[in-house]
Amino acid sequence: MRRELGFTLDEMRDLLTVLGALPTAGNGERPALLDRLDMFHTAATTRVDALREQLATAEDFASTLRHQLDQHTRTQ
Repeated sequence: MRRELGFTLDEMRDLLTVLGALPTAGNGERPALLDRLDMFHTAATTRVDALREQLATAEDFASTLRHQLDQHTRTQ
């Protein structure tokens, strides 16, 4: 998942630290951990949206190529 969403190893290490600390976090630590987790969620969502846009563009391109292929193989 790290590679697909562009997170660095350090970022993933930070995320795993946050996830590991949350279950036992006290009231003093919990808000900062939740803020950090929210930041990761926002970054992941933003990157997923960008990937969806890239996929849509790639699918349109592939469709155009398929149309061209179909058009030119039927006329021969």
